[in-house]
Amino acid sequence: MRTPEELDRYARYMEARATPAEGTTVWVWNGYSLAERDRRWNAVRQQGRDAGFDCIVIPIGNGTDSRYMTHLRVASMVLPTDGREPIVISDRGSTNDWIPAPRYTQRAWGPPTAEALLDLGMERARIGVVGLKAGKVTHVRAPGGIANYTAFQQVLDHLPNATFEDATDVLGFVRYVKSDEEIDCLRRSAAMAEAGIDQMIEVAKPGVDLAVLYAAVMERILTLGSESYNLAITCDAIDSPNPVRHTNPPIGRRLRPNDLITNETSAVWGAEVAQEDQPILLGQIPDAWRPVIELQQEVFAAGLSYMTPGRAFGEFIDLVNGFGEPRGMRTLTLLHGRGYGDDGPLITPSDRGDDIRDVRMEKGNAFVWKPYAMSADGAIRFVWGGDVIVTDTGGEVLFKRPHGMVTVQ
Repeated sequence: MRTPEELDRYARYMEARATPAEGTTVWVWNGYSLAERDRRWNAVRQQGRDAGFDCIVIPIGNGTDSRYMTHLRVASMVLPTDGREPIVISDRGSTNDWIPAPRYTQRAWGPPTAEALLDLGMERARIGVVGLKAGKVTHVRAPGGIANYTAFQQVLDHLPNATFEDATDVLGFVRYVKSDEEIDCLRRSAAMAEAGIDQMIEVAKPGVDLAVLYAAVMERILTLGSESYNLAITCDAIDSPNPVRHTNPPIGRRLRPNDLITNETSAVWGAEVAQEDQPILLGQIPDAWRPVIELQQEVFAAGLSYMTPGRAFGEFIDLVNGFGEPRGMRTLTLLHGRGYGDDGPLITPSDRGDDIRDVRMEKGNAFVWKPYAMSADGAIRFVWGGDVIVTDTGGEVLFKRPHGMVTVQ
């Protein structure tokens, strides 16, 4: 439960938020500076020019990138690469300091987007569209893209002489490198997620309903001001071969002695999604698990040491995946990009990152780094980690808790 002081602080925070635009129902965080807006716009323009595009379009359906470029939750954008101002189309009167004069639409998105392109003289242009397919570092879980098909087809129909090509990586590699403002927001998100983990440790005891635990963690994170982002949790006996993953409150399940709780505890501030992972055991750590936990600590540290600008992901993957074999155990890479959502690279035991081996780390990259360590037969698996930033001297962790499995007796 929150203290009266915490609840009062949260109430003051809610009251201080900007009033949503007329007709809208969802408040959208919009605290980045105009300098940050200009940095993003200029970087996308430059990437687009380098790729040979006359303009970059963010179509309706691609809410992540439109929010990144406009601070609006629902919008489409046409950004000429020659330095002219963009045209932004928004709904229901939505506007903000970044976009003081958008064009408004109620329901139709294809025709006004086409009109914007024509007004900018793009009848025969080479146009890059963000979100037509998965990119290397954004929309990595969307192989079919995220653009609204009907609206985009209407744009094609209005501009039969223009050339449209995917430009997901044009904007994606701008998102890939975080600014100081973005990193500050991610730090705050990580602190919120850690507060959620602290709450989980406090509540987790045999006999507690798992849905109550889930709700307590979410309540803690939301009270701190995070946007809503579902907790992912497993809770089964420590020797269970196939623990069940829940992303909604698990109903009708009570915690038992020797349950192992694993979690992906996420929080969002400034649209930056942090994730922290902390195993919690309701009992004593079995001796057979200790060398696996120690191995995971070693490979986590080795990965951090590698995370310097200019180094390729292919070498990183090989280092991590081969780390455990000389020790008679196994290790596998588990790393996701951090940012506005569906960020990459995405490297997991089932998606080994073959298509991003040539991508290089850059200063300001943000990842959730949580490698697997396993016994030789795979029966014991341990994952721990959280948010890190690439710096000149290696990966910097954004969280404070020590390595290991938390035990609750």
